[in-house]
Amino acid sequence: MRGRNHGMTLIELMIVVAILTIVLGILFVLGDNLQQSVAAQEARVTTQDDVRMAMQRIMLELRQSARASIPWNTLPNAVITYRRAEDVDGNGTAVDVGGFLELGAQRTIQRDTNDANGDGRTTTQLVMIEGNQVTVLANGLLENEDANADGILSAGEDSNNNGVLERGVWFEPVGAGLRITLQAQRSPGPRSQVVTSQLTEIVVPRN
Repeated sequence: MRGRNHGMTLIELMIVVAILTIVLGILFVLGDNLQQSVAAQEARVTTQDDVRMAMQRIMLELRQSARASIPWNTLPNAVITYRRAEDVDGNGTAVDVGGFLELGAQRTIQRDTNDANGDGRTTTQLVMIEGNQVTVLANGLLENEDANADGILSAGEDSNNNGVLERGVWFEPVGAGLRITLQAQRSPGPRSQVVTSQLTEIVVPRN
Protein backbone atom coordinates (compact mmCIF):
# COMPACT_ATOMS: atom_id res chain seq x y z
CA MET A 1 0.00 0.00 0.00
CA ARG A 2 1.34 3.31 -0.94
CA GLY A 3 1.83 5.93 1.82
CA ARG A 4 -0.59 8.83 1.80
CA ASN A 5 0.72 12.33 0.96
CA HIS A 6 0.15 14.51 4.08
CA GLY A 7 0.99 17.86 2.40
CA MET A 8 -1.50 20.78 2.37
CA THR A 9 -3.84 21.12 -0.52
CA LEU A 10 -4.23 24.41 -2.35
CA ILE A 11 -7.64 24.97 -0.76
CA GLU A 12 -6.24 24.42 2.74
CA LEU A 13 -3.39 26.82 2.02
CA MET A 14 -5.81 29.48 0.78
CA ILE A 15 -7.91 29.09 3.96
CA VAL A 16 -4.84 29.51 6.17
CA VAL A 17 -3.74 32.61 4.25
CA ALA A 18 -7.23 34.09 4.53
CA ILE A 19 -7.32 33.49 8.29
CA LEU A 20 -3.87 35.03 8.75
CA THR A 21 -4.91 38.03 6.68
CA ILE A 22 -7.98 38.59 8.83
CA VAL A 23 -5.99 38.25 12.07
CA LEU A 24 -3.28 40.63 10.85
CA GLY A 25 -5.95 43.10 9.71
CA ILE A 26 -7.59 43.04 13.15
CA LEU A 27 -4.21 43.53 14.86
CA PHE A 28 -3.42 46.44 12.55
CA VAL A 29 -6.75 48.15 13.29
CA LEU A 30 -6.30 47.65 17.05
CA GLY A 31 -2.75 49.00 16.89
CA ASP A 32 -3.82 52.00 14.83
CA ASN A 33 -6.68 52.80 17.20
CA LEU A 34 -4.35 52.52 20.18
CA GLN A 35 -1.84 54.84 18.52
CA GLN A 36 -4.56 57.40 17.80
CA SER A 37 -5.82 57.20 21.39
CA VAL A 38 -2.32 57.77 22.76
CA ALA A 39 -1.76 60.71 20.39
CA ALA A 40 -5.11 62.24 21.37
CA GLN A 41 -4.31 61.89 25.07
CA GLU A 42 -0.88 63.45 24.60
CA ALA A 43 -2.43 66.34 22.64
CA ARG A 44 -5.06 66.84 25.35
CA VAL A 45 -2.44 66.96 28.12
CA THR A 46 -0.16 69.26 26.11
CA THR A 47 -3.01 71.65 25.29
CA GLN A 48 -4.18 71.75 28.90
CA ASP A 49 -0.62 72.43 30.10
CA ASP A 50 -0.16 75.21 27.54
CA VAL A 51 -3.40 76.92 28.55
CA ARG A 52 -2.69 76.53 32.26
CA MET A 53 0.85 77.93 31.99
CA ALA A 54 -0.36 80.86 29.88
CA MET A 55 -3.12 81.58 32.39
CA GLN A 56 -0.68 81.51 35.31
CA ARG A 57 1.58 84.03 33.56
CA ILE A 58 -1.33 86.33 32.65
CA MET A 59 -2.73 86.23 36.19
CA LEU A 60 0.69 87.06 37.63
CA GLU A 61 1.01 89.99 35.23
CA LEU A 62 -2.43 91.42 35.90
CA ARG A 63 -2.27 90.83 39.64
CA GLN A 64 0.83 93.04 39.70
CA SER A 65 -0.68 95.65 37.40
CA ALA A 66 -1.99 99.00 38.59
CA ARG A 67 -5.76 99.24 38.31
CA ALA A 68 -5.53 102.82 37.00
CA SER A 69 -3.24 101.69 34.15
CA ILE A 70 -5.90 99.42 32.62
CA PRO A 71 -8.22 101.11 30.09
CA TRP A 72 -11.43 99.67 31.51
CA ASN A 73 -13.58 101.54 28.99
CA THR A 74 -12.16 99.34 26.20
CA LEU A 75 -13.24 96.11 27.89
CA PRO A 76 -14.50 93.47 27.26
CA ASN A 77 -11.94 92.82 24.58
CA ALA A 78 -9.44 90.30 23.21
CA VAL A 79 -6.64 92.79 23.94
CA ILE A 80 -5.56 94.24 27.26
CA THR A 81 -2.94 96.84 28.09
CA TYR A 82 -1.56 97.57 31.55
CA ARG A 83 1.50 98.70 33.51
CA ARG A 84 3.04 96.63 36.26
CA ALA A 85 4.28 97.94 39.58
CA GLU A 86 8.10 97.91 39.35
CA ASP A 87 11.08 99.23 41.29
CA VAL A 88 11.96 101.91 38.76
CA ASP A 89 14.28 104.02 40.97
CA GLY A 90 16.10 101.03 42.47
CA ASN A 91 15.21 101.73 46.10
CA GLY A 92 14.15 98.12 46.70
CA THR A 93 10.38 98.66 46.46
CA ALA A 94 7.85 99.65 43.81
CA VAL A 95 7.13 102.86 45.75
CA ASP A 96 9.15 106.05 45.26
CA VAL A 97 10.39 108.41 47.98
CA GLY A 98 7.14 110.36 47.74
CA GLY A 99 5.09 107.26 48.50
CA PHE A 100 3.73 106.87 44.99
CA LEU A 101 3.50 103.56 43.14
CA GLU A 102 6.16 103.17 40.46
CA LEU A 103 5.06 101.68 37.16
CA GLY A 104 7.04 100.00 34.41
CA ALA A 105 6.51 100.36 30.66
CA GLN A 106 3.15 99.56 29.10
CA ARG A 107 2.56 95.91 28.26
CA THR A 108 -0.03 94.42 25.94
CA ILE A 109 -1.44 90.89 25.83
CA GLN A 110 -3.04 90.01 22.51
CA ARG A 111 -3.00 87.72 19.49
CA ASP A 112 0.19 88.10 17.47
CA THR A 113 -1.82 89.50 14.56
CA ASN A 114 1.13 91.30 12.96
CA ASP A 115 3.65 88.49 13.64
CA ALA A 116 5.66 90.71 15.99
CA ASN A 117 8.20 87.95 16.71
CA GLY A 118 8.58 86.88 13.07
CA ASP A 119 7.88 83.18 13.62
CA GLY A 120 5.11 82.96 11.03
CA ARG A 121 2.36 82.38 13.58
CA THR A 122 -0.21 85.12 13.90
CA THR A 123 -3.82 84.93 15.06
CA THR A 124 -3.40 81.51 16.71
CA GLN A 125 -0.55 82.75 18.92
CA LEU A 126 -0.97 84.71 22.16
CA VAL A 127 1.86 87.10 22.99
CA MET A 128 2.85 89.71 25.55
CA ILE A 129 4.47 92.80 24.04
CA GLU A 130 6.58 95.36 25.88
CA GLY A 131 8.32 97.75 23.51
CA ASN A 132 10.34 95.58 21.14
CA GLN A 133 10.25 92.55 23.44
CA VAL A 134 7.75 89.84 22.50
CA THR A 135 7.01 86.87 24.77
CA VAL A 136 4.94 83.94 23.49
CA LEU A 137 2.34 82.89 26.05
CA ALA A 138 0.42 80.22 24.12
CA ASN A 139 -0.10 78.68 20.69
CA GLY A 140 -3.14 77.09 19.08
CA LEU A 141 -5.68 79.74 20.12
CA LEU A 142 -9.17 79.14 18.81
CA GLU A 143 -10.29 81.64 16.21
CA ASN A 144 -12.62 84.41 17.35
CA GLU A 145 -16.06 83.37 16.07
CA ASP A 146 -17.73 86.63 17.09
CA ALA A 147 -17.32 88.24 13.67
CA ASN A 148 -19.79 91.07 14.32
CA ALA A 149 -18.58 91.61 17.93
CA ASP A 150 -22.07 91.46 19.42
CA GLY A 151 -21.32 88.72 21.96
CA ILE A 152 -23.93 86.44 20.42
CA LEU A 153 -23.42 83.31 18.34
CA SER A 154 -25.06 84.49 15.15
CA ALA A 155 -25.81 82.51 12.01
CA GLY A 156 -22.66 81.56 10.15
CA GLU A 157 -20.32 82.24 13.08
CA ASP A 158 -20.19 78.71 14.54
CA SER A 159 -17.18 77.52 12.51
CA ASN A 160 -16.81 74.18 14.35
CA ASN A 161 -20.57 73.54 14.74
CA ASN A 162 -20.47 73.00 18.52
CA GLY A 163 -23.09 75.60 19.39
CA VAL A 164 -20.68 77.64 21.55
CA LEU A 165 -19.39 81.15 20.86
CA GLU A 166 -15.62 80.88 21.07
CA ARG A 167 -13.17 83.76 21.13
CA GLY A 168 -9.82 82.13 21.94
CA VAL A 169 -8.82 84.89 24.37
CA TRP A 170 -11.12 87.29 26.18
CA PHE A 171 -10.82 89.84 29.01
CA GLU A 172 -13.95 91.19 30.69
CA PRO A 173 -14.61 93.17 33.89
CA VAL A 174 -16.23 91.27 36.75
CA GLY A 175 -16.82 93.26 39.91
CA ALA A 176 -13.44 94.55 41.08
CA GLY A 177 -11.54 92.14 38.88
CA LEU A 178 -11.09 90.70 35.42
CA ARG A 179 -12.40 87.42 34.05
CA ILE A 180 -9.85 85.85 31.70
CA THR A 181 -10.86 83.14 29.25
CA LEU A 182 -8.37 81.15 27.19
CA GLN A 183 -9.34 78.55 24.59
CA ALA A 184 -6.78 76.55 22.62
CA GLN A 185 -6.74 73.51 20.37
CA ARG A 186 -4.32 70.94 19.01
CA SER A 187 -4.65 68.28 16.34
CA PRO A 188 -3.22 64.84 17.29
CA GLY A 189 -3.03 63.83 13.62
CA PRO A 190 -4.71 64.09 10.23
CA ARG A 191 -7.25 61.36 11.06
CA SER A 192 -7.90 62.40 14.66
CA GLN A 193 -10.44 64.77 16.13
CA VAL A 194 -9.09 68.16 17.21
CA VAL A 195 -8.59 68.42 20.99
CA THR A 196 -9.67 71.66 22.69
CA SER A 197 -9.04 73.06 26.15
CA GLN A 198 -10.61 76.01 27.95
CA LEU A 199 -9.68 77.74 31.20
CA THR A 200 -11.39 80.70 32.91
CA GLU A 201 -10.02 82.57 35.90
CA ILE A 202 -10.70 85.84 37.73
CA VAL A 203 -7.87 88.12 38.86
CA VAL A 204 -7.98 91.39 40.81
CA PRO A 205 -5.36 94.03 39.90
CA ARG A 206 -3.66 95.97 42.65
CA ASN A 207 -4.82 99.44 43.65
